Amino acid sequence: MQTRQWVRQNGQQRGMSLIGMLLVIVMIGLVAVVAMQVIPMYTQYLSIKSTIETVRKESVAQMAIPEIQAAIQKRFDIGYVETIKAKDLKIRNDRSGKVLDLVYNDERELCCMFYVTLKINETIPLQ
Repeated sequence: MQTRQWVRQNGQQRGMSLIGMLLVIVMIGLVAVVAMQVIPMYTQYLSIKSTIETVRKESVAQMAIPEIQAAIQKRFDIGYVETIKAKDLKIRNDRSGKVLDLVYNDERELCCMFYVTLKINETIPLQ
């Protein structure tokens, strides 16, 4: 008798049904799958940005464009950046000095035919 009173209060059951638990588990699984693909893309983007910032702090104004690309590529190799190569970065001279155009797409497959795409289009002054 006491057990029934604990489970039922005012004619309502307390707790979650089996179907409700399965739905919650499926939703958590979907979020985990998406996170496992998106987090590495975002950390790689942050690694690229930090590499460009460290090269930017050096005396870039006196360096030629191939030297800048070589310095960036060295740091890409150390940081395991595989999405983009330094020779793909466009460095141009502007009125204010050298400018780096960071343009790339990182696309990863979630499952079946669903993809996650990170599109980056930034202009970073090197002065």
